[in-house]
Amino acid sequence: MTKIKLISIFIILMALAGFFQYKYDAGAEYFAEKNVFVTLPSGKTLKILSFGFHELTADMLFIWSIQFYSTYNLTNRFDFLESIFNAITDIEPRYKDVYIVGSWIMALEAKDIEMSIRLLEKGSRNMPDQWIFDYEASFYAYRNLKDYDRAVRFLKKAAKRPGAPSLIRRKEAHLIYMKDDLSQAYTMWIDIYNNATSQLDKDAAFKHLYQIKFEMDKKNLEFLLEQFKQKYTRYPADLSQLVRAGLLKAVPLDYTGQNYLYDPQTGKISAVRMFKWKK
Repeated sequence: MTKIKLISIFIILMALAGFFQYKYDAGAEYFAEKNVFVTLPSGKTLKILSFGFHELTADMLFIWSIQFYSTYNLTNRFDFLESIFNAITDIEPRYKDVYIVGSWIMALEAKDIEMSIRLLEKGSRNMPDQWIFDYEASFYAYRNLKDYDRAVRFLKKAAKRPGAPSLIRRKEAHLIYMKDDLSQAYTMWIDIYNNATSQLDKDAAFKHLYQIKFEMDKKNLEFLLEQFKQKYTRYPADLSQLVRAGLLKAVPLDYTGQNYLYDPQTGKISAVRMFKWKK
């Protein structure tokens, strides 16, 4: 039997399997009442049963999975979600789209962020030449889990991958700023600014340097203003009085060399420009 005939028979069999699975999946009430799922063999077994057509088998299962997880009236469709995408990626470990789309389904549909991250970590292990998996994992760690340290670790890994864009370095510096590690963030953004290869990098660095300097200066100034008030029972009329009172060597300026805005009634410091990244 020729190779073309074998491929034709395989495609027909896969198509028939897909058709019968579709008819089975359509029994929504049956799923809802019985809570039944047709489990797949392991990826290792499926790879053997594919008779060398690994990519085609992975393609067919991937297409089926997208169709199945778009059937929203099936109440237990997430029961074997992880095992299905593990099976597909065991058959074809370098199937990039499966990791990305699978992680979307896990995070956005199943609401299981840890499962999504596990699949992306598997992609990172199987495709060490790709930065996207660690980058996507950092997004979920930051946005959904609010775990800044973990997100930064993913970004550090992503930045070491071949072809990693400057965006990753900017994201890492921003998350360190969000952690309130202002000194380290300032150092990183200075480095990004000095080595910028695009206007976007320079603009992002400028905005962060402006905001970070303001936050550091504000914290110090408001501390000294409270000391002044404890001694004189009032806030100074202007910031230069802190210098004359011996509390400050010189009044700090913002990143552009302009004066900060100061309210002598409340003792509050503000900047001409504000970037509200923190909530």
